[in-house]
Amino acid sequence: MEKQTVIQVSSISKYYGANTAVDHVSFQVKQGEIFGIMGTNGAGKTTLLEMLMGLRTPDTGSIEVLGFDALQEAERLKEEIGIHLQSTSLVDKMNVREALEVFQAFYKRKSDLNRIIEQFGLGPYSDKLIKRLSGGWRQRTALAIALVNDPKIIFLDEPTTGLDPQTKKDYWSLLVDLRKQGKTIVVASHDMEELQRNCNRVGVMRKGEFIICDNPSRLISELPGGGLTMEAVYMYYAVDIQGSVSV
Repeated sequence: MEKQTVIQVSSISKYYGANTAVDHVSFQVKQGEIFGIMGTNGAGKTTLLEMLMGLRTPDTGSIEVLGFDALQEAERLKEEIGIHLQSTSLVDKMNVREALEVFQAFYKRKSDLNRIIEQFGLGPYSDKLIKRLSGGWRQRTALAIALVNDPKIIFLDEPTTGLDPQTKKDYWSLLVDLRKQGKTIVVASHDMEELQRNCNRVGVMRKGEFIICDNPSRLISELPGGGLTMEAVYMYYAVDIQGSVSV
């Protein structure tokens, strides 16, 4: 049975003066996918995510998320989604439980915070100040905050930047578990190995355009000259170094 389309993006563009941040991008995301977005810095990934979440207005095109118009029904949409942006700043003087309670107060629908704390292994840290947590536990807390309203879709922007390999692996394991629970996850990332291992599909952006979108194995196998990893896909499509896939 084909899964339901939960995100429909139709020819959206975003301009900042003479600069084009997103250029006529179209794609779909199915319910229960981990959908990856990769590209160089400045490719338009963050702007695209912000438009999907109703935080920024496209200049052309339309976005439908869970049946809502991402622009016209942004307030209703926010009840259905969770957000962990690269720029998210946690309140350092709060402890973990306080932060979860404060962010949950913004929503009508509420998750069981005790269950979230247990799921993310935050029990030993629930009374600890966020400013005293390691980078990995801060990111876990940020992801937990994105779940306080029991969202259907979770948007993540470079969530594992600066983390060590084991912490990255642990974080992605949490995302896979959330997908198994029926959550849809859209993640912009430079973590090529984890995108290859865990994403159902990956879209590649370059200079605001969506160059190609497919499952990781097909993206790799169809590289001209034969590539072996998502790093080769990144170099060929995102960086546009055509000869890089032949090594």
